[in-house]
Amino acid sequence: MKNKDNQSKLDRRNFLGLAAMGTAAVSLGTLASSCNSADGTKSTGGAAASTTQKNYPKHYYPYHTKPATVIDFGLTPDQEARAKELHSKIVIFDSEPEVDWFDGLYDNMLAGGAKGVGGSMTVDAFPWAKVHGYEDPSELEIEKSGWWTLETIAENMEFIKELEKTEGKMKVCLNHADILQAATEGKVALMPDAQNGYYIGNQLDNIKKAYDLGIRRTQLAYNRGGCLASGCMDPRDGGLKTFGKESIEIMNEIGMLVDVGHSSSLTMEDAIDVSTKPITCSHAGLRAISPKNPRTHNDKGLKKLVENGGVFGVVGSPSTFGPDLPQYSDVPAFLKCIEYAVNLLGEDAVGFALDQVQAPSMPEFLTSPDWPPSAVESVNVELWPWSDGFKGMENHSGYPNLTRGMIAMGWSDDRIIKVMGGNHMRLIKEVIG
Repeated sequence: MKNKDNQSKLDRRNFLGLAAMGTAAVSLGTLASSCNSADGTKSTGGAAASTTQKNYPKHYYPYHTKPATVIDFGLTPDQEARAKELHSKIVIFDSEPEVDWFDGLYDNMLAGGAKGVGGSMTVDAFPWAKVHGYEDPSELEIEKSGWWTLETIAENMEFIKELEKTEGKMKVCLNHADILQAATEGKVALMPDAQNGYYIGNQLDNIKKAYDLGIRRTQLAYNRGGCLASGCMDPRDGGLKTFGKESIEIMNEIGMLVDVGHSSSLTMEDAIDVSTKPITCSHAGLRAISPKNPRTHNDKGLKKLVENGGVFGVVGSPSTFGPDLPQYSDVPAFLKCIEYAVNLLGEDAVGFALDQVQAPSMPEFLTSPDWPPSAVESVNVELWPWSDGFKGMENHSGYPNLTRGMIAMGWSDDRIIKVMGGNHMRLIKEVIG
């Protein structure tokens, strides 16, 4: 990660070369303790971080603390006042807000003045304590073998619970009531999830073990398929496997939400057929808008999802905002995607997910086994972090831009409340409790 002034646009050949050397990319995890900010000062991540983290290098990303750009929607003073008042009444639930931790994350999420704010964060990718922002591959501590394991879930949950005590700005939430309590306490609500069913291995008992550790949502596949189902980047869509069906039955029984965000189209349809409870597509794009991007779902599958009570989270990755996989975009373009989804699926079935990855360096991020060079190229990730090109949502302090933009689109207060978090909250209450 380089300073904003030295724009971190990667050369594609170098980027793919890193991946070919045994690295790749995925959405998740980091922790930092003593961080060099953009102005050279240091900020401390608390006791939990200081016991395990090394100092960030000098390229500490400036948007960790810099406010997101305020978008000019042409609102009148009365509309701006309405937006501010409405935002203060909203409980935001971002269904994949940030797949890592960095000093300032919770401050950014709380900055907009919403009644409550939270989301589901991934804890199964790799141990957060091994991410230090290093650019030099020789210094990397993350290994492919550490991704998507039950051991990683246990380690990260222990870290998160300690962070909950020392930071005082976040609450680990295991149900609907916990999220509301976090809002009352003025804390970020963090609901742990697993982005890959790989942790299950061939042991169905691992689902209950993960639940007991705190996991409340599991994605059936991540890009490439595993023992449960096909992923969105598999060359052949085989859908849900027998073991995946058995896994869904257990998830339904214990109250764990089934997720198909990174899964294939057929996997999503099969999962809907098998599940006795509504499922979620937590974070994905719309194929109708970005047909070249494999991280999207088609209209047919999404309609089936919501017909069965599910909720679709429109992902905030700029490369899904248009047909040519844009690197640079803005909140108005994101809102057009959300509006398309609402028009297609109805206002009771749509939410959003920023899916940002701001803290790890590119080489650290590329240790995932699920992003080979071909996968990296397919989603056109050259700009790092990709939120750097997302004007108005450079970080989570941009949440008010969504409320303001929805008012500019002429939406009612009720619709805005639903899409900003109410629909996901409804699903959580119904499935998780």
